Amino acid sequence: MGLFDRIFGRNASAPDKPAAPGAPVRREPSNTIRIANLQGIGCREDQEDSFGIANAADVTEMSRRGLFAVVADGMGGMEDGKMASELAVENFLELFRSMPEDAEVSQYLMEGTHAVSQHIFNQCAGRSGTTLVAVHILGDALNWISVGDSAIFLGRNGGVFQVNREHTCLNDLYLDALEEEIIDRARAEEDPDGRRLTAFLGIDELKMIDRSRQPLHLLPGDRLLLCSDGISGILTPPELLEAMTVEPEEGCRLLETFVAEKALPQQDNYTAIMIAYK
Repeated sequence: MGLFDRIFGRNASAPDKPAAPGAPVRREPSNTIRIANLQGIGCREDQEDSFGIANAADVTEMSRRGLFAVVADGMGGMEDGKMASELAVENFLELFRSMPEDAEVSQYLMEGTHAVSQHIFNQCAGRSGTTLVAVHILGDALNWISVGDSAIFLGRNGGVFQVNREHTCLNDLYLDALEEEIIDRARAEEDPDGRRLTAFLGIDELKMIDRSRQPLHLLPGDRLLLCSDGISGILTPPELLEAMTVEPEEGCRLLETFVAEKALPQQDNYTAIMIAYK
């Protein structure tokens, strides 16, 4: 019996329902973590992003099992990206709920990611897919996992850093450029296939997963931002940093303001979860 069957079998309890699009997560104050979320449809007809948060409102469970947050961006160029992103979020919330307390988190999430991707492939017959970023925080230990081009940013000591590697043709072109005598970044960025995904959940064979190999230890004042490319693909590092230096609720409002100020005619769906570690 595979990991997916053990976790998502007939006797498994129903997964947590992801928060409704654009709805703020209800939470109680925590001494160590504050969290807020943002979601908008942009200029698209449908909302194909999904997100979920576990234990944000339960300080006891957060202390015992940790905080878990996930963002998935359904692929608009395929059939029913919303279904794929919802499946990813529901399955990852159940994956977290079923995680043994003595599990090696990074390995467990990697095995679970393969299982969820195969499940989405089977459910959608290979016609749909989704990106995914997820984090688990227990005490000061951060584990994360990602597939596709959604982003995880860390704000620390006046800087903002992307901790995950995006799975796009552009990143592959950057790596190819490093092997040349003269590095031509512009040529890579002008490639028409640059933003094409090289990995996503629901692909027939998932070969690329980015993850923390060992926990990253958070420091007081650290900020985390999980977001779809409707935010990471259009906002600049200074804009992200400005939003990540204030409390999460205000930070999410700033992100929405910055997105609105761009006034892009093809603005994608956008979703964010911001976490402040105290």
